[in-house]
Amino acid sequence: MAVTAVDPERLAADTANSIGARVVRRDGDTIFMSSNRRHAEYIIRKGTDNLQAVCGLEAVSASAVDEVHERCRDAGLAVLSTTPSLDVIEKSVTFATSEGHVFEVHTPMPNDREARYAGPGLRPKGLDHVNFTAADPEKWAREMNLSCGFLLTERTTGYEIAWMRAADGRHHTVAVVKSAAGGLHHTSWEFNSFQDFKGLADALIPESRRLIWGPGRHGAGDNLFLYFKNSADFLLECIAEMEIIHDEDMEPRVCDPGENLSNWKVVNQWGPLPPIEWVEHHTPLAPLPSAVPSPVTTN
Repeated sequence: MAVTAVDPERLAADTANSIGARVVRRDGDTIFMSSNRRHAEYIIRKGTDNLQAVCGLEAVSASAVDEVHERCRDAGLAVLSTTPSLDVIEKSVTFATSEGHVFEVHTPMPNDREARYAGPGLRPKGLDHVNFTAADPEKWAREMNLSCGFLLTERTTGYEIAWMRAADGRHHTVAVVKSAAGGLHHTSWEFNSFQDFKGLADALIPESRRLIWGPGRHGAGDNLFLYFKNSADFLLECIAEMEIIHDEDMEPRVCDPGENLSNWKVVNQWGPLPPIEWVEHHTPLAPLPSAVPSPVTTN
């Protein structure tokens, strides 16, 4: 995951103090962070605004990257680059959805970092999933299936929210929330247990910060959750116990969210509905490189 931030150092410090990821590398105004053995998970670049830039998706092999490249061309999606963003990546293809979300599908990231390290925070297992916003979630989900082979696990009746899974069977690796425009809704970090959430919530008190929503247990995904905003106003989710789908041929579940998400079990089996701050949250996307064409609109 790569973002731009007005104050990269502050965002990096906040990510270390709250989430527990540590800085593993600096390259000019770019900061690389990881919470496990992976070379890098979260990349913060200096920018004029706090924006979502690129979401990295790890393929199982170089041939799988080639397949994604071909699928993007067949789907009419803009291929932005075939040059890996990091020198440790063997092969990649970067493409954009019709709403401007940029994905870099790449060969496996090296596991060349130490598993244990000193510093504050809670030590997450790693980045878990990313939820985006889109004006047309149904079309977005179709594009992610055509390009990367993501399978629709669950959706609401009107595609207000859709959750898609990858080859590992986790209920969702990417998801989308209906909004006025394409953007980022939230980034999720996976932790070992609910006890970690308690420590994170307590750590926000000295900074006069608060939780946005949770703790609770989602209906879609059956995972424990807690949401808060970081220093750059990105919405973060902490999770544990994500559902694993063992049936590769499972038909997508369809759930009725009710008016204004009034069917509360879809979003929270414990009860409280999401506040309007969660529902309306939207982080804009970084502009596409001017040297490449805008994404092709497909029907």
